[in-house]
Amino acid sequence: MYVSPNEVLKPHDAVDVHMHTLASDGDWTPQELVDHLAERNFRVIAVADHDTMRSVDEMIERSQPRGITVVPGIEVTTEWDNRQWHLLVYNVDPELPRAERFRQLIKQQDDNLRAAAERAIQLVENQGKQLKSLDEIVAGRPLLPVHVLRTIIKDGHATNLMTAHRLVINAGEDLKVDTPLDETVAAAKEAGGVCIVAHPGRDDGGGLMSEDQLDRMLKIAAIDGLEGHYRSYSDSDTTKYRSMAIDRNLIVSSGSDSHAPGHPVNPKPHPARWVAPFLRRLGFTVEPFGGNSWEPGAPDASELQKKLQSEEEVGSRDGEREAEPARTSD
Repeated sequence: MYVSPNEVLKPHDAVDVHMHTLASDGDWTPQELVDHLAERNFRVIAVADHDTMRSVDEMIERSQPRGITVVPGIEVTTEWDNRQWHLLVYNVDPELPRAERFRQLIKQQDDNLRAAAERAIQLVENQGKQLKSLDEIVAGRPLLPVHVLRTIIKDGHATNLMTAHRLVINAGEDLKVDTPLDETVAAAKEAGGVCIVAHPGRDDGGGLMSEDQLDRMLKIAAIDGLEGHYRSYSDSDTTKYRSMAIDRNLIVSSGSDSHAPGHPVNPKPHPARWVAPFLRRLGFTVEPFGGNSWEPGAPDASELQKKLQSEEEVGSRDGEREAEPARTSD
């Protein structure tokens, strides 16, 4: 399915390695997402759907002719320290023999998610709330809890995902499905994967990741890094989580967590220089660059590309003027 890229990237090439498709809880189709990214000159991307890699092959197939390299990814729902953590796993080819344990872990997760969704359907309908739109929402895909929640909303039993989830919890199903963090990391590393803790600076109810938590996590799981650039981070957030990673010899990744056009945001063009060690770990080469890899207020890849284009145009005009023959008076 996947061949290591062995490609050379420019420091200003656009990278986004955390996006979602219809395979999990996103609304991007692979075709729509690739079109969007190609039109905006993205060079390296990854879909990291929740607990599935079903969109990866199609993303690779559609991206290659457009000059975009796809890194295989998945966002695994894990548990540690009495809370959930989302673990981004990159570079795993599930077809390889070494990925057997990871493949079985994801299959078990998939089975558990389907079972939780089926329990939720039964419990909600037992309360007299018919889910008439379920087939329309599922649309032939493997059943997931998010499909049940969206059906509850569409059929008028709740107004948003939060209230729909609360309805299901009150009916007797919390839809909580996860795998132990240490087991997930061990299986992923055995498969050749690179493990990144997703959005450590986003509070999903368990609080933000602290330095103490990170140190304790590293004692039980050999994670490779943190998602240091994320859609909701301020510059101070990015500074904090980049420092937490770099101080511990961990790598830094970047992702928008885009789920659909404009929701919550469109894909973000992070410059390759911001996450050069991460890209090198995946097999890329990033051309040398001067200065810091990132600093507060640093321009994104689209801004850098516009600046370079403008400088090239000015240089070209200057070169044309210098090439003009000197004029002499009669």
